Amino acid sequence: MSFKQVILNELNYLSQYSKTAILISTTAKHRLRFRPLPRRVYSNIAMSSFMINDKHILNEVLSFYDGKIDNIYIDIEQKQDLNLFEIAREVVKKSRLITMKPNDTTLESCDFLVRQQQKDDLYNKNIIVIGTGNLASKIAVRLAERQANVFIKGRTIKKENALINGLNLFLPRNTAPIVSFTQVEDNFSADVIISFLSGEFTEEGTLFPHIDKNTIIIDGGINNFSSNFIHQMLSDNIQITRLDTRIALPYQMLSNEDYIQIFFSEIYGQNKIGGITVVSGGYIGAEGTVIVDNIKRPSQSIGIADGKGGVKAHEQLSKTDRDRLRKIEQTISTHY
Repeated sequence: MSFKQVILNELNYLSQYSKTAILISTTAKHRLRFRPLPRRVYSNIAMSSFMINDKHILNEVLSFYDGKIDNIYIDIEQKQDLNLFEIAREVVKKSRLITMKPNDTTLESCDFLVRQQQKDDLYNKNIIVIGTGNLASKIAVRLAERQANVFIKGRTIKKENALINGLNLFLPRNTAPIVSFTQVEDNFSADVIISFLSGEFTEEGTLFPHIDKNTIIIDGGINNFSSNFIHQMLSDNIQITRLDTRIALPYQMLSNEDYIQIFFSEIYGQNKIGGITVVSGGYIGAEGTVIVDNIKRPSQSIGIADGKGGVKAHEQLSKTDRDRLRKIEQTISTHY
């Protein structure tokens, strides 16, 4: 089936929903010109997804969908010489163009999957992370911060040690350090094994002594494990799964959530209420500005800004400061 027929079929599918979107991404591993990816549905939003590594096809797909759907999500991470966003910002004129980071979505999906499989209790669990790249690094830190014992297995000892030293530099002081897989003892059993490689893992034999009936294996890099290894795991009734990034679809859609839109339109920023300047949402105000919880409809006054990023202590308040606070509090009690 031609890519033109595919995108037409996807548009027909999307037309069943009140809110529609497409996601266009690429990957460092594959150079396929075009491939449809699994559809995604979240709340009342339906999304068709495509992997595109061809400029001509990208232009045609963007032009075809522009104005026919609500949102076009574009992979902002430049993994190939084709810059998806650079082209999309020139082509898309009618639909809303939204950038997204698939690596972050992959990380969140893996984190959710591990937490779900472990009943959200990673305390003292033994987790082997295979890889020394972007995703392996991020998931190692995330799981160490969740109080798991994390062991890194790299392609080379040099890369492994460089990564471990770097990650341990910024882990919280009381967090157990990430260590090398070489420090795993013979009687060690892994609760979880996660692979985030850009190719096939060639040292599967090193894992067998540390896999038992309770071990969960996650192929995050997709096709990291050989067919023989997968067959062996299934024969031994060991759970092995490929990571499906649809798990974290809500994370992708956050920028469109009402809460986020309301935060930036009503909570965050600076405004005047009854002639008095107020700030909220972390917006730093000049000295004498009243800090509230919402610049449009405040329900709480926090204090008076000191002009240095802090809040004045009670004894530092001038008469003008007290008058401003009183007026804002009266307005809150009267109108909100």
